[in-house]
Amino acid sequence: MDFLFLQSLHDTNLISIVVSYDVACQWSINLRERMNLYPHQLQKTLDGILNIIFLVPKFHLAAHIASCQIQYSFNLTRGVGRTDGEAPERGWSRFNNVATQTKEMGPGSRRDTLDDHFGDWNWKKTTGLGPY
Repeated sequence: MDFLFLQSLHDTNLISIVVSYDVACQWSINLRERMNLYPHQLQKTLDGILNIIFLVPKFHLAAHIASCQIQYSFNLTRGVGRTDGEAPERGWSRFNNVATQTKEMGPGSRRDTLDDHFGDWNWKKTTGLGPY
């Protein structure tokens, strides 16, 4: 998880980020220390980010102890609105079959292909809002 997280933020210009993860309360502990295990270019990934907020999605939060439910709650965090934190997980089932198409692609081709699939899905959601 550390590598995926650091790689996805590498070369970004973010100032603030909210991280939603089922076990953010445990995973966020010592994250900066664990970064030292990764290549030098990834070790500096979080340096420019001034504000990192770790939260647990609402569905998973009920299984956590009371102190986690308070500290990592979307409901009690300013600036996240009424987010439930589960939305990123909902779409992945649609894209599991894309993995077989992209597994042997280079990074640029893979990213372009995934962008095309996600863009198509977003377009269908947007144009489908009319009837509702």
